[in-house]
Amino acid sequence: MSDVFISYAEQDYKMAEDIYNSCQNLQINTFLAPISLDKGFRWKDEILKRLRNSEWFLFLATENSIKSDAVKHEIGGALTTNKKIIPILYKINFEDLPPWVSDYQGVDIHGNAEELSKVLNQISEKNKSDKVMAGLLIGALAIFLLLGEK
Repeated sequence: MSDVFISYAEQDYKMAEDIYNSCQNLQINTFLAPISLDKGFRWKDEILKRLRNSEWFLFLATENSIKSDAVKHEIGGALTTNKKIIPILYKINFEDLPPWVSDYQGVDIHGNAEELSKVLNQISEKNKSDKVMAGLLIGALAIFLLLGEK
C-alpha cells in the first residue's frame, strides 16, 4: 500500500520525480507510476489498485496536467474513493484548476518550494503517528488474546 499517490502529466515527469524523491527522503511510501510499477503487470489495473489503496493524492497541477485525460481519470478515482487531495500548483492559479478539484486546499510551489516541504513533512508526521497508533493497537490486542488464553 502506498501512503501517497502522485498524479501528473507525462511532460512534468521531472517535477513529479522530485516530489517522489522528497517523499522517499521522509520515508513516505509513495506511488509514482514509472518507478513503482512492476514489469509484467497490466499497468492500468495496477494504477487503479494503487490509487484505491493510497491515503493521499498529490495532484501536480500544471498547464499540462489540467489538460490530461489520464490525470482527469485519476482525479475522478481520487474523488470517488475519498482520498485526501492536495493540488500542487506550478505556474497556474487556483482558478485554473478543474472545478471538481478547485475547492481543495492546495499549495503553490512556483517560486516557493518550501511550502511543499511543509506539506510533505505534515504527511510524514501524520503517517508516523498513525503507524505508532496501529502498533499500539496490535500490541494491546495481542496482550488481550494472550490473557484470554490463561
